[in-house]
Amino acid sequence: MTAQDGRVIFTRGGQAESVHAVHLAVVDAAGQRLAHCGDADLVTFPRSSSKPVQALPLALGLPELPGDELAIACASHAGTPEHLAVVERLLARSGSTAEDLRCGTHPPFDPTAAAELIRRNEAPTPLHHNCSGKHAGMLLACVQNGWPREGYTEHAHPLQVRIRELHAELGGVALDDVRRGTDGCSVPALALPLHAAARLFARLAAPAGPLAPALESVFQAMTAHPFLIAGPGRLDTTLMPLVPSLAAKMGAEAFYGMALRNSPRGPLGIAFKVQDGGERARPHVALAVLEALGVPVTAQMRALAPATLHNWAGRDVGTVEVELPLVWG
Repeated sequence: MTAQDGRVIFTRGGQAESVHAVHLAVVDAAGQRLAHCGDADLVTFPRSSSKPVQALPLALGLPELPGDELAIACASHAGTPEHLAVVERLLARSGSTAEDLRCGTHPPFDPTAAAELIRRNEAPTPLHHNCSGKHAGMLLACVQNGWPREGYTEHAHPLQVRIRELHAELGGVALDDVRRGTDGCSVPALALPLHAAARLFARLAAPAGPLAPALESVFQAMTAHPFLIAGPGRLDTTLMPLVPSLAAKMGAEAFYGMALRNSPRGPLGIAFKVQDGGERARPHVALAVLEALGVPVTAQMRALAPATLHNWAGRDVGTVEVELPLVWG
């Protein structure tokens, strides 16, 4: 940890108990670095924060797609009946079914939906996987582009090759600088420098060039359907309606990306990584950087990241402190 790293400090009894280092980059509409803390060149995996870019082939190939279906293709959804209904509608457009999804299976993130499956003695299906909308969108993108649906999750598939190219193009880096791993849902997980990830979100905030219509469609779908992007009580769903013209997308291991269209400094892209993957630090960093960029932070927003820690009996037992020493320029 260096002197310029951001930190989220959880204290108990006045003593620091846990410290989460934070790396963050802010990029303006022209793609220039505006501010950072920690290592803006850190090569890291946005994980599900890549979903708005992964949905671009779908938006390009089917510009008339309803916004809710494009939103679910960008989502890490909670598996509620509302989410599943949109995924099924998107699957039907490509003549696909849940059996064609290669994301795997896990219980719904939403506790009510998970409990209902247990009550009915039913097992989760691939539809309940938080990435099923992304996979349904990928299957439809394959059909629209004349690519095979078989093997759509593999690195060498034309869809995944195109998605990697889009990360490089929008991130302003060479293709070789977009490194590859495999995500939890089996599609390629792409790693790139943090400032390049911020640039992806800056392009969402201020679309330009040949990709502008598709970028605008993704931005509008995310901001118009925040519930579909995540679900009840989850950060993307609760934060976006509170900040005008904000498209936000969380990724696993405490990555976060934000496309902020209306800031005092104009459209901005923001990306940060909590180094140890401590996801509890994420809302605290999100609010701190928005405030540093001139966004008014309301009481409703502060409730997403309380500064006081309470135990199960309701007693105050500690605090959460955020240090975000932004270096400008």
